[in-house]
Amino acid sequence: MVTITNFRDIGGIKNKEGKQIKKGVFLRSGELSNLTNDDQKRLETTYHLGKIIDLRSEAEVEERPDISVPKTEYIHIDILEDIQDEGASISDFVKIGSPEKSASYMEKLYADIALNTTAQKGYNKFFEEILALPQKESILFHCFAGKDRTGIAALLILETLDVPKEAIYTDYLVTNNLRKKENAMILEQAKTAQLEESNLEALHVALNVDSRYLDNFYKTVEKQYGDITTYLKQAIGIDKTTKETLNHRFTLE
Repeated sequence: MVTITNFRDIGGIKNKEGKQIKKGVFLRSGELSNLTNDDQKRLETTYHLGKIIDLRSEAEVEERPDISVPKTEYIHIDILEDIQDEGASISDFVKIGSPEKSASYMEKLYADIALNTTAQKGYNKFFEEILALPQKESILFHCFAGKDRTGIAALLILETLDVPKEAIYTDYLVTNNLRKKENAMILEQAKTAQLEESNLEALHVALNVDSRYLDNFYKTVEKQYGDITTYLKQAIGIDKTTKETLNHRFTLE
């Protein structure tokens, strides 16, 4: 059992054709700054981890660097690098001040990630790393909490592999269960800082995921590109051939 916060294998989900996403390939989680020796060993021996994709900012990486895993390549892709005045750190959310503002901030963040050129290039690089992944190795992708930047990365993989939207939302919302303990700890720490109740409520909203955030991502994509397939092709660089290659390689009859 891996003890990394918000860790899960997104394999095993069935796509629209009834094919199953291969297990032990696509792993998602929160940051790896507190990785235990046991987790290192499991990632190396059980999962044959080949690559870690860190989607956090330079500041986050500097403040809490990932603990490395033997025989694993580390790749940093800053998804929010070019998105102005938006961060995903706890202090950013505390400053927001109200749960309503926090929710609208999150919805805007998802729309911005969908359309931002640097974010799109980042996810394009992410798929290049997936395509270059050696056989029988896995890839672990994460951000700070493993919910927003990571959630969109998982959505893009699952959309590329023709997974129904309902299953994509189901995987996305699992985060709220897997982060309960850590979120409670963060809120307790925030309480000791004697924050206003509205600040604490804003933080509580931001620490969880909500289907409205994904709704806004899809709405933004559809408004700008027409549909997710066109978005994948034009914004992320996944054309029909690439999509077929990924499906052939990462799904099972």
